[in-house]
Parts: sequence; C-alpha cells; structure tokens
Amino acid sequence: MIIIPDIHGRYFWQLPVKENLGKEHILFLGDYLDPYHGERITSEQAFRQLQYIVEFKQSHPDDITLLLGNHDIHYLTPMGRGSRFDSVRGAWYNMFFRQHADLFQLACETEAGGRKYLFSHAGILAGWIERHRKDLDGATPQTVCRVLNDMWLDHSTWLTLFSILADIPESRWGSAPYGSPVWSDVQDMRTDAPELSGYYQIFGHSQQPGLPVINDYFACLDCRRAFRLRDNGNLCSLDENKNEN
Repeated sequence: MIIIPDIHGRYFWQLPVKENLGKEHILFLGDYLDPYHGERITSEQAFRQLQYIVEFKQSHPDDITLLLGNHDIHYLTPMGRGSRFDSVRGAWYNMFFRQHADLFQLACETEAGGRKYLFSHAGILAGWIERHRKDLDGATPQTVCRVLNDMWLDHSTWLTLFSILADIPESRWGSAPYGSPVWSDVQDMRTDAPELSGYYQIFGHSQQPGLPVINDYFACLDCRRAFRLRDNGNLCSLDENKNEN
C-alpha cells in the first residue's frame, strides 16, 4: 500500500501514484485543499490537484482510497471550521464534495504482517468513541471504521456526524476532551492511542517539520512525502525504500 498524507495542494503525490497505480493500493489521508500561505500554492492549484485525484479514483475505483480531513469536512458544515477556510470558493467546494461524496470515506482498515491497521485523517481516540457511543450506534474500536463510513454515506446522518466530528481538542485550541478522527492531535494520540486495542493507527493532520512520528502504537506521516506499507508490516518512506533497493 502507498500512503499519501496531507496534500494541501502540493504535488508530491503525483509521482508515487504514476509509478504505483495498478500495482499497489493507494491511500490518501485527506486534507486536499487550503494550501499554506508560505508555500506559494494558490487555491486554484490546490483545487485542480483535488480534481486530478478524484479523476484517478473514478478511473481506478478499486485501487485508490480517499479519506477526508478537517480541511475537507469544513466545506460541508460550519461546525468545527478550521484555519485557512476559503470563503470565496467555499460554496463551490461544498458542491464538489457533495457531488463526489461516494468516492470518499472517513476511515479504513487493512492487515499486514499479522497486524491490524486503522487509517484516518487524525487518529481515532478510544475516549472519543466512548463519549459518542450512542451517536455512533454503540460502536467499538473494532466497528468504528464501518460505522463512520456508513454514516458518511447516509446523508440523513450528516448533522449528527458533523456534530461529533467537530470535537476540537485543547491541543488544537478547542475545548473538547477528545479530538475527533479529523481533529485529534498527535500529542493526544500519544496518551490515548494504546487504549485502542488491536490496532496500529496511521494518520496525518499534525504537520511534522521533517521526519514522521512512528512508535509502537501509531504513525503520524504528515511530512510532505509518500510512504509504503509492505505486506510484512514494514512502514517506510518511498525514498527509504529506494535506498534499500
């Protein structure tokens, strides 16, 4: 599996997709829009990158998984709105995500090397599941991925879904005791992630200055490069993988 962390209009995803599409599954961790001001990427360029990604998904539906991040969700609801929200293009982005909603999801699972992996944009906290167990139809760590994706595909549940996804933790200048799967911070995951028994979590969201954060419980990969999860469970950047070969 090839894992692509937060895009925000950047181009680093294009070569890994070109080289591996049809050979390995490709997973995007969300946050396609709202480029950082200092990176000299325009909103138009970021949106065009998202259009390219969606076109790849449409032409290779079984080979690509597209997750959603907070910088995508906040164009569908004012709840939990984040920084760099583009008010000029917001209505257009809203229409785009609604039109292509069935191409996206909130989480996914896989197995590699005898281990279960859980993917989301920001990580799924056990405390968050427990806090919203009723809204999540009694979800457990073993069923939360399915429940979240079912709620996403059922537009009648969007009001509830967006409400619980708007949980912004104090580490992100919010007030929620636990951040949601699109808002939890890597420092919150350090203490709560081991409680999500049975899964190794992989996510983005918490931008790292250079190297990813990888430990025994999770990997935060938001560092502007692509990664590979091998069948034996080994996780490495594509650059590291080339050096090994």
